[in-house]
Amino acid sequence: MHGQLRSQLYFDITEENLPIRAEQIRTRLRTYPLMIIVRIIVVLFLIGLMWEKVAQEVLLTWAACLLILHGIESWYVYRYKSQTRTVRECEVWRRRLLIFVLLVGGMWGAGGLLLFVPGDLAYQSMLICVVVGVAAGAVTTNPVFPPALYIFEVLLIVPLTLSNSMVWDAAHIMLALMLMVYLVYVLNAGKALADIFEISLRRTLEKEELVQRLRTENQRVESAQLRAEQANLSKSKFLAAASHDLRQPMHALTLFVEALKPHVAGVHGGRLMAQVSNSVEVLGDMFDALLDISRLDAGVVLPKYQHFPLRQVFDRIESEFFWTARDKELTLTVQRCEGRIYSDPLLVERILRNLIFNAIRYTEMGTIEVRCRAVESGLLVEVCDSGMGIAPQHLPHIFEEYYQIGNTQRDRNNGLGLGLAIVHRLALLLDAQVSVTSTLGVGSCFGLVIPQQDADVMMHVQRRVESKGSES
Repeated sequence: MHGQLRSQLYFDITEENLPIRAEQIRTRLRTYPLMIIVRIIVVLFLIGLMWEKVAQEVLLTWAACLLILHGIESWYVYRYKSQTRTVRECEVWRRRLLIFVLLVGGMWGAGGLLLFVPGDLAYQSMLICVVVGVAAGAVTTNPVFPPALYIFEVLLIVPLTLSNSMVWDAAHIMLALMLMVYLVYVLNAGKALADIFEISLRRTLEKEELVQRLRTENQRVESAQLRAEQANLSKSKFLAAASHDLRQPMHALTLFVEALKPHVAGVHGGRLMAQVSNSVEVLGDMFDALLDISRLDAGVVLPKYQHFPLRQVFDRIESEFFWTARDKELTLTVQRCEGRIYSDPLLVERILRNLIFNAIRYTEMGTIEVRCRAVESGLLVEVCDSGMGIAPQHLPHIFEEYYQIGNTQRDRNNGLGLGLAIVHRLALLLDAQVSVTSTLGVGSCFGLVIPQQDADVMMHVQRRVESKGSES
C-alpha cells in the first residue's frame, strides 16, 4: 500500500506506462475549465461574505492573486493542452501541474489564515464550510492526477486547522480535530478514487488494444481470404479457358483404351484391361466434374433461356437412365410432365441428370421416381429414391464442394463429391431453388423449383448474367 502511495505521489512516467499517464494528464486538463469556474464563483462568494469582516485590502489582494493564478493556469491549458504525446511532453506537464497546485493550494490555504475572523465563531464556521466544500470538490477532480490531490488537500486544510488551534479553547480544538479527521478521510477517499480511476483506465486501454488486435487480425484474415478467392478465381478461369484443350487428351485416352481391348488376350490380361478401363472412366468423370465446377466459378457458363416442354427433358432422361437403373435391379419411374417452361433446357437437364445419377448410385434396392407439380413459386421437379437416406447432421453440407458421406478414405471410384455442388451452382445460375428432405434408412427427395417468370424478365436476367460474364 505504501509503495502504491509513493508511486502515486511521484507519478513516474515511462515508455511502458505512457498511455496511462498521458490519459491521466489529459483528463486533468479537461476538468480545468469547470474547476476554475467553480472556484472563481467561490472566491466571489467569499468576497461578499467577508467584505465587512476582513480588511478589504487583504481580501482583494488574496482574491486577485487567486484569479491571476487561475488565469495563468487557463492560458497554459489552452496553449499546450495537446502536448501530451511523448514522455518528455508529459514530464513537462507533470512539472507544470505540480507548480500550479503548490501555488493555488498555498493561496487557498492562506485564505484559511487571512480570512479567519477572530472572536466570531459564526464566520469561522462559514469559512470552515467553504473550505470543506472546496476540499470535497477537489476529491472528485484531482484523483486523475494524484499528486495534486494530496498536495492541494494538505495545503487547503492544514492552515485553517492551525488557525483554530491557536485560539486554544475547547470549541476550536474540537474544530481543529474535526478538520484533521476530515483531512485523513478525504485523502483516503481520494486515494481510493485514484486507484479506481487508474484501474478503469488500464482496463479501457487494454480493451482498446484488444479490439485493435482483433481488428488487425480480422483484416489479415479478410486479406488472406480475398487472396485465396482471387487465386481460386484465377484457377477457375484458367481451367475454364483451357477446358477444351484439357479434355482432348482425356478423350483420346478413352478411345485408345477402347481400341486396345481387342488386342488384349488371356484372363489375366482381360482383368487388367477392365481395371484400366474402369480407372480411365473414373478419371474422366472426375476430370469433367473439376472442369465443370471451374467453368461455373469462372462465370463462363451462361444460361440460354427459351420456351420448351419439360416432357422432352423427361423423355431423354428416362431413355438414358432406364437401363442403368435396371442393371442395379432398380425401378425408374418418370412421370409425364405436361406444360412449357422458360429456362435453359440443357442446364435443367444437367441438374436432373446429376440428381438421378446420385440416386442410382446410392440406392441398392427399390425405386427412383421423377415427378413434377405446380407450386406457388413455379414448377417443382422432384427426384426421390428409396436409398440409404442422409443423416440430419449431413444435410446442411451436402451441396458443398468435395463433401461426401461415407467416403472418409476418399475412394476415387466414388468421385470427388462435386455432383451436388454443380447442381447447386446451376440452380443459382437459373434463379432456381434446390432443396432436399431425407430420412435415414428410408430415402431422400431432392427438389428443384423452376421459376415460372415472364420471358421478358428472364431475358433481362440473361443479359445481366452475360454482362457479368464478359466483364470477368
